[in-house]
Parts: sequence; C-alpha cells; structure tokens
Amino acid sequence: MFSKMRVFLRQPFPFYISLTRILFFSFTTGLFVSVFLLIFKPFGSGAYILEGRTWILWGYGFVTFLILLVDMLVWPAVFPGFFNETKWNVSKGIGFQFWHIISIGAANLLYAAFVGEKEIRLLAVPGYLLQALAVGFFPITIGIFSIQSVLWKKFAESAWHLNDNILALKSRTAEPEKNPEIVALSSEGGKEEVEIRLQDLLFIKSADNYVEIYRTENNQIKRILLRSSLKRIEQDLKDHPFLFKCHRAFLVNIKNISRVAGNSQGYQLLFKGIEYAIPVSRYTSKNLFKLIARPRSGRNLPRII
Repeated sequence: MFSKMRVFLRQPFPFYISLTRILFFSFTTGLFVSVFLLIFKPFGSGAYILEGRTWILWGYGFVTFLILLVDMLVWPAVFPGFFNETKWNVSKGIGFQFWHIISIGAANLLYAAFVGEKEIRLLAVPGYLLQALAVGFFPITIGIFSIQSVLWKKFAESAWHLNDNILALKSRTAEPEKNPEIVALSSEGGKEEVEIRLQDLLFIKSADNYVEIYRTENNQIKRILLRSSLKRIEQDLKDHPFLFKCHRAFLVNIKNISRVAGNSQGYQLLFKGIEYAIPVSRYTSKNLFKLIARPRSGRNLPRII
C-alpha cells in the first residue's frame, strides 16, 4: 500500500495555472471560507453574527483571497527553479496546498489582531493554523487527487489516439523517398552551414547559444552542434509544415515521432534511440492534434489547468 502511495505521489502534476484561473480559484476559495464561517459558525464565529459584525467574517475570506494570489503569483516568480513544472509532481502539489493553509492561517491571525479580535500570542498560532487546516484540508486534498486523476486519464487516452494516427502516417510514408530533400541549416552570421536530409531529421534542440541537431545515420543517432538560435533554424525550415515547434526549446519532425506519451502535465514525444521524452507545451498541443490527429467527432483536446 505504501509503495503504491509513493509511486502516486511521484507522478507528474501540472503546476501552471492561468491568471484567469488563479483569480477564479482565489476568489472562490475566499468566498468558501466566509460562507463556511457564516453558515456553520465554527470557532465561535456565530458571536460575530449575533453582534452584527459579519464584516469580520467576510474579512477572513478577503484575506484568504489575497494570500492565495501572493502564493500563486509572487513565489513562483521569486523561486522559478523550485516551481519548475517539469519537476512538479503530486507530492509537491499537496505540499504547496499545505503551504496555502499555513500562510492563510498566519495571515488570518494577523487580521484578527488588526481588527482587535485577538492578541497575537505564541499559543494562539497553532490554534489558528489548525482552524485553517480544518477548513481547507479536505477540499484541497480531494481537489488535487481528482485533478490529477482526470487529467492523467484524458491525456493518456488522447495520446493513445495520437499513436494510432502516427502508425497510419508511418504506413503511408514507409517507402524511402527516391529524391530526398536536403536542407541547409546556417549558423549565426552565416559562417557555418550544415546540410541534412529532412527524412533523417529527428529534432533540433536549443542549447544556450547553440542548437543540437539530432538525425539518424545507418540506424544510429547522430548529434550535430551548430552555433545558431532555434529561431534562426525555424526561418531556414519555415516552408516545411511537418517540422513542428512543440516547445520553446524543441523543433521536431512529426514524421519521425516514435510514440506520444500522455500524463497529467500534458504530452511528451518519444523518438527511437533517444532516452528522454520531449515535452509539448500547453500552447502548442492543439497544433500537435492538427498535424497528427484525424478528425474525431465528439472528442476535444484536453486542457491543462
């Protein structure tokens, strides 16, 4: 049981949330906190209603709203390495939600002191944190598990259909081209040039001031390093629609994709002989479907939250 739980906690989880969804989540959570206090009157909050000071309870919700905005907008900007989406998983997602609870509890304690309802005492801190935990633990945890499960299922299912279409594409282009097209990729300043057959090209990866060109040669993977930018390479290959920029750091040859994998973070492209998967950004997922997938009535591209 514990081993299965560890495996689940290490599974990928989407960190990115759009600004619109951040605002919506923060607002609805703040509203939930205030409504919860108004309806169920826990922790002695019913006294505020009897005294006609319900504005204090609405204030707790507003503080919750502000803290969530800070947590999801400010901290990722200050610590981008920790909030790297490629390394984000379920355990980090749950941990970040617990940070929400702790920060909300601490902020509400300061708010209570500000409005004169409580004095800030060391012994009061655990109580406020427990109150925040009691209100937020179940909806946050259930939400994390539900989102991960739904997204994993959707992306895995649509990846399966993409793989079906990749096989169909390969069957139509199984025969080697009689006159394979050769393209020239130029370096910055035009001092160097690399010629490559398009049918051998797997993908091109941005690497600081260079690009790494991966191609096949005699059933082996070859890597060519060229001092150039991916943007410049895009210009050299702009007339070839099957060369797809799936990510800010990768330009891939759709015809040579071996398999598409899907998890709760989205899609990854795999190439034969390459040990790592190439990510597909949320912004280019629809283009991936247009290039590979055949029309399927009633099927929509899953969205990353």
